[in-house]
Amino acid sequence: MYSIGVFTTEQSLRYIMRIDKEMRTYSNITYLPYSSLEHLEFLYEKNANQFDGLLFSGSYPYEIIVKKYNNLIKPFTYFNIPDRDYYKLIARLAVQKPQLDFSRVYFDRPQIPVDFASIFNKPNMPLLGTAPIDWETVDAVEWYKPLREYYRQVWDSGKADLLVTRFGSMDEYFNENHIRHEFLYPSTESMIETFRGLIMQLSAVSMHDSAACIGLVGTARAMTEAQRTALSTQLQTCNKQFGMPFLIYEHGNHYELTTNIAVLKEMSQQYTTCPVMTFLQNNLDFPVCVGWGCSNNVIDAHRNAQRAIKEAFLRKGSAAFIVTADNVIIGPLSSARRISYTDSPNQHLSNLSKSLSVSPLYLSKIISVLNQKGSDTLSAEELAFFLNVTTRSASRILSKLEAGGAATVQYNRQLNLRGRPAKIYKILFKN
Repeated sequence: MYSIGVFTTEQSLRYIMRIDKEMRTYSNITYLPYSSLEHLEFLYEKNANQFDGLLFSGSYPYEIIVKKYNNLIKPFTYFNIPDRDYYKLIARLAVQKPQLDFSRVYFDRPQIPVDFASIFNKPNMPLLGTAPIDWETVDAVEWYKPLREYYRQVWDSGKADLLVTRFGSMDEYFNENHIRHEFLYPSTESMIETFRGLIMQLSAVSMHDSAACIGLVGTARAMTEAQRTALSTQLQTCNKQFGMPFLIYEHGNHYELTTNIAVLKEMSQQYTTCPVMTFLQNNLDFPVCVGWGCSNNVIDAHRNAQRAIKEAFLRKGSAAFIVTADNVIIGPLSSARRISYTDSPNQHLSNLSKSLSVSPLYLSKIISVLNQKGSDTLSAEELAFFLNVTTRSASRILSKLEAGGAATVQYNRQLNLRGRPAKIYKILFKN
């Protein structure tokens, strides 16, 4: 069984214990409750090496550690609060406190967007956190003091009758200052999903060397806030529909999916389709690209995923590509244009590229197209279709092959009674 260290506050530990039995079914659990930021760092330094994986009670302790130590030394995750848990809390408050005026309830601004407007009309809209902290640039350790001061200002302003916070470390401060509050914690279902994602990470690491698999999901152009919210929601829905095979993280303007090679092979039907892209394409009104990367370690898998999504961005509309552990690029998936090629040519192809003045990448793609067709002939229209270039560009490539002795015009096909006939080229370097 895997060994997992859980870094948590005493407040959060009470809620995490609700899934203790579930976690112990799959792993040996050691709880490491901390009482201060210094204590958290001490516990991490002394204990992290003892475990196969690390689990943090929230984004705050995770941010503290990642800022302090740059890269975590073990597979990890942290409990996040999805929008459904906000909705559950709102429903509970509405039932338990029917006289509660939600326009006087303060909520921390959610990490995952929550559609408050679909629940409350404008006059009853709750107060949303606007703490004067640049969360992206300020180290997590520097959040604590200004956040406490901000909470105090909100309470002393008289605008709020109840503060809802997701920071368990603030519980003691609120009690000391007699601030009415609710601690917003992940639901049992959310915590189990997060824990299973960590187990999946550990499984990927312990499998065969080529088991690491990363998927990047994003758009060629920067997303609006509405598009980002829609993509996040649909990714979560997609993950549930497929049985939670991915661990999903948001990174800047894209999302990262962590899984293992066995899952990807099964879902993609041996690297031919991409059900994630298809699902998103059917449920979003803007194009989304997916890049899958596989390798013998997570770092190289991520690098391959970046290569794959760059290929996808070159296509018009939604597209998905895979870069395998042995450096083969496959894509676009779920398309008749799908081919397999490499951008790391052998010496023979490199020499041929120089003599023909055609890039080795194009030569590799041409070979793949011929293999796909099961033939050694090509027209400019066919080549343009597979290479995602104009017919004129494809004609120039084939003309260079002919000029260099790597292709011959086998015959001309009269497409209609008007205009010039189309050339059909026999390629001579397929093998």
